[in-house]
Amino acid sequence: MFIRSSSHNMLVLLVTLVISLVAALNDQLRLPDFPVQYDGYQKQCGLPVRCAGYSKCPRVRGWSELERTAQVMASIEFEDNSAQAKDRCHLIQEGEFDFEMFFTEALDSDGEIAVKNTRTTEIFLQELSYQGTCAVKNFLEGRCSVNQSLSLEQCKRRNFYKCNPNYPYRSYNGICNNLQHAEWGQPGSPLKSEMAPCYDDYIGKDRRSASGRALPENRELMAQVQAALNVNADAEAPPPGLFNMFGVFFCEFINGDMLGRVMKRVRTATEGLRGCRADGRGVSRHKSALTEPLAISRADPNYGPQGVECLNFNPIESANDFCEVTYSRKRNSATSYLDLSHVYGDGKFDKHGKLQTGHCGASVETAKLHVIALQFLIVGGLFSQLHNYCVDQVMACGHHDLLENAVEKCRALTIGVYQRIVYEEVLPVLFGRSFYERCNFNCEYDPTLESVVSSSYINGPGRFQHIWIPENLTYVANGRAYQKPLFEFFEEYENFVCSNALAGVLNDPIRTGGLSDSIMNVFYSKDGVRGHCLPCLDLERGRDAGTCPLLSYKHYMDKLNGIKSRKCYSNFEDLNDMFDPQVSSRCCDLYIHFIFIFPPSIS
Repeated sequence: MFIRSSSHNMLVLLVTLVISLVAALNDQLRLPDFPVQYDGYQKQCGLPVRCAGYSKCPRVRGWSELERTAQVMASIEFEDNSAQAKDRCHLIQEGEFDFEMFFTEALDSDGEIAVKNTRTTEIFLQELSYQGTCAVKNFLEGRCSVNQSLSLEQCKRRNFYKCNPNYPYRSYNGICNNLQHAEWGQPGSPLKSEMAPCYDDYIGKDRRSASGRALPENRELMAQVQAALNVNADAEAPPPGLFNMFGVFFCEFINGDMLGRVMKRVRTATEGLRGCRADGRGVSRHKSALTEPLAISRADPNYGPQGVECLNFNPIESANDFCEVTYSRKRNSATSYLDLSHVYGDGKFDKHGKLQTGHCGASVETAKLHVIALQFLIVGGLFSQLHNYCVDQVMACGHHDLLENAVEKCRALTIGVYQRIVYEEVLPVLFGRSFYERCNFNCEYDPTLESVVSSSYINGPGRFQHIWIPENLTYVANGRAYQKPLFEFFEEYENFVCSNALAGVLNDPIRTGGLSDSIMNVFYSKDGVRGHCLPCLDLERGRDAGTCPLLSYKHYMDKLNGIKSRKCYSNFEDLNDMFDPQVSSRCCDLYIHFIFIFPPSIS
């Protein structure tokens, strides 16, 4: 299924993949509930540390009134945004290339309270920040002798679970899979982080460069990186022994199992809230307040000639359902266990105990994800069909009175096969056998270690496989191999024979050393002319989540691994130990060696 890999020099995002996946490394990395700012690199290299030595806290007088005011403001915002979403002018319409790309599901009553509570806390902290951001930092990091959650009645609504220790099967929503910590791994939980996010105001404002200037627009930066990498990319053959494209889609499938991204929501379901004009020529006058569209330069090599100055972008929803005073955390709508949650959903089967399936044998739950390529459906379909085959075989033995047991045992078998592939095939290939064994990935379950996904992983390094996607994918029909652009596999699945697409992707090499136009310019396109920029979305997700500078992460990981590196980076050439030298050289030309203006998921 996978081809063993050798190392290859590529974008540095790859090296930080390990951040969230080394939880077993010497049993040291346990993601905190209340992270703090990490300044180890700054101290080592004699760089300024913000708020160092500042001990004051926000004034507490009038907090109850401020809490109520924030709650009212959050409720008004929510109602206004929900009312706007009923007006089609504020929604992306069918026929636009990114229709459904930023879809949102409806909120139930509990979900609505959670969204309002999260926004209430954000407004409360923003008001406190007027007293000084360093005072708020002390508050967020538990240095003030005040409650670490708001006192509002709605903030105290919590669910309490009573688990049945004798129930032998895994739950569908993750609840009670750990008897001592019933809520661990459930959908809706906040993503955690090794260190506090790096916002300019510690609350949510985009981080700025060391000079105080805004970071470069991410499309401008990614276009420059593409130009630097693609100089010799066409002449560079993929190294032997690397992943094939089936491996890339399988990794994307794993990501989807651990992570459910949910854009900022209103009361009703939408196919995407509008940020840009339909023709892309600027921000729409009907822009939703929940969107943050990406600006495009008129000099952009691809979008400029088309007159496109704006790409839609909807931020991921934050999760602070109980109004805790902590740094902002993004919401994960999936179970964080490797349990095929995007295949089984909430456990609805037909009367025969089988999953309802569609094209490529994929379950209806997998198909609900919308923005997925045919090859992703194929991977999901393999496991849906395994479950249904198992049920057929069990029932053929005449055990009709034990349907529930048959369903759950077949589900357990299917998840077991999937986990074995992940642990024995995928991770050893990604990390190499020695690092895999050092991290003790293939270990016994530790009931004291929370099942959680790191925000750092999903907002940057966890998406690194995107840079391996080539211009075209192979489709085999009648014994011949055809090259088809990626965007064609996102719509009209019925036009493709699944086995033909599978045969092609099993033999497609990954692209290395460059960024393809298929992901840079025409991702999720309808016509191959106008589309989105997938790396720009990945980069913006990192900025939106407050991803910290790479050098901080590197210092943190070195320390965790017992590496006593004393290297301080003062110019772009210093980054050649992590970056492709072509990227470093290009950055030298563009930014005059001023390393600290890099964006959050790179610098």
